[in-house]
Amino acid sequence: STLLDMLAMKKTAKYSGEVLVNGHVRDPRTFQRVATYVGQEDVMPQHWKVREAIKFNAILKTPAAKRKGWTGAAVDLLLEAFGLSGIKDTYIGGPQVRGISGGQRRRV
Repeated sequence: STLLDMLAMKKTAKYSGEVLVNGHVRDPRTFQRVATYVGQEDVMPQHWKVREAIKFNAILKTPAAKRKGWTGAAVDLLLEAFGLSGIKDTYIGGPQVRGISGGQRRRV
């Protein structure tokens, strides 16, 4: 996980070498817009449904200028891409609420 943290620019410890993205030196300004790293356990409200969690995160990642007239079709596209369409109305779950599996949680 330390390697992933370094690649995702979440560690400030010194290291040597180059980090390449598609054969080019990583540009910190654009890298965080095209890549996302989620730790092993992301905290999400257990009473959220999968669709709500995806929508919330999609809105956070979408610049305000692009959200104008946003219909949520992007959420449907993401649900399909991550194989979550069949559980979109299922609770995330947690200690008190039965929900999705660990693998599904990581994809959310």
